[in-house]
Amino acid sequence: MKHLGPIIGIVVYLILQAAVARHIAIGPVAPDFVVVCVVLFGLQRGAIMGSLFGFVVGLIVDLGNPGYLGVNALTKSVLGYGSGRLGAATSPGVLVLFIVFFVAAFAHDLIYLVLFMWPHMGSAFVSLFTVALPSALYTAFAGIVVERLLALLGAKVVTSLGQTR
Repeated sequence: MKHLGPIIGIVVYLILQAAVARHIAIGPVAPDFVVVCVVLFGLQRGAIMGSLFGFVVGLIVDLGNPGYLGVNALTKSVLGYGSGRLGAATSPGVLVLFIVFFVAAFAHDLIYLVLFMWPHMGSAFVSLFTVALPSALYTAFAGIVVERLLALLGAKVVTSLGQTR
């Protein structure tokens, strides 16, 4: 029963990514709600649970692109671990959360682009500044909105996924 909350969270964020992100995209730039999910989970549950959660979520996302199976699992594991380590060290406010979401989304895209576009690093470098950087900003704003909405729903929603802040 205690594993039901994270499973529901994964499903909700995947639905947000599939149904909402493309409708609020600005050109090729869309928020990455799955990164938001992994970062929030890592902040609340710690490094080990965050990395395991990131791996599972990344593997689920990778099933949509089996040609690069494992790339999302790797990147989201790194994000889960990093946000889990950060969550253990601090109680983030809105500005710190914005920075964490921005750095996480940008790091995710950086790792993904380097692995995905390895033979074409020039194109990866261009994509890094034309798509990844604006997408990281958009994801940071979306992450703050999602976190604030969860806070407005009440402490039980937030604390049922992990520790109280």
